[in-house]
Amino acid sequence: MTPTLVRAIRWVAIAAGAIAYPVLAHYSTATSAATTFPSLGVAVSLAPALAILLWLSWRSPMRRTMLLVCAAAGVSLWGFWDALERNFSWVYFLQHAGTYAMLAAGFGVTLSRGRQPLCTRFAEIVHGSLSPEEARYSRQVTLAWVLFFLAISSVSCVLFFFASIEAWSVFANFLSFPLVLLMFAVEYGVRRRKLPHQENHSIMDGVLAYWKTPAARPGASPDIR
Repeated sequence: MTPTLVRAIRWVAIAAGAIAYPVLAHYSTATSAATTFPSLGVAVSLAPALAILLWLSWRSPMRRTMLLVCAAAGVSLWGFWDALERNFSWVYFLQHAGTYAMLAAGFGVTLSRGRQPLCTRFAEIVHGSLSPEEARYSRQVTLAWVLFFLAISSVSCVLFFFASIEAWSVFANFLSFPLVLLMFAVEYGVRRRKLPHQENHSIMDGVLAYWKTPAARPGASPDIR
C-alpha cells in the first residue's frame, strides 16, 4: 500500500473510532444495556485508558517490563470484574471529569509566576517573537482555556451527582467535544478582532508544532526558540 493510502486508512479508522466510542459509551451507560449487558460498559469505559497504557508500554525502552505490568493490570481487572460491572459509570465519570480537570491544571500551572503560559509557547512556535500585545493576549487565552476546562469538569460533576445518568451521558459523550470545537472557533474569532495583523494561524497549529519540536520531548531544553 502507498503511504497516502495508509494515511487515509488511518484517518478513516480514527474518525470511525471517534464516532463509535461516544455512541457505545452512551448506549452502555444510559440505556437498558447498563443492566442487561454491563460487561460492555466495563469494556468501553476502560478501553481508552488501556489503549494508552498499551501504547506507552510498547514505546517504552523497558517494553518487556511494561508489558508485564499491563498483563498484571489485566489480571487485576479480571479479579474485580463483578465490582466494575456494578460501578462502571464511575469509570466513565472519572475519565471524563478527570481529563478536563487535568487539562485545566496543565494549562493553569503555566500561568504561575516565572512560567511561560502554554498558549504563549504555542504562539511563539508558530509566529516567532511576540509583541507585548500578542504576549498579553496569549496569556489571556491560556486563562480562558483553564476556565473552560474547569467549567466542563464542573458541569460533568453536577450532572453526574444531581441529574439523571442519561443527561450526564448526553453531555459527556455528545456535547463536550463540540463545545471544545466551539471554543476554538470563538477564540479564533476574538483573536482576529484583537490581533487583525497577526498571521492567520489557529491555536491547533501551535499545538501540532509544539509536539513536533524538541521542547515537547521529556528532558529537552525548555528554550523553544
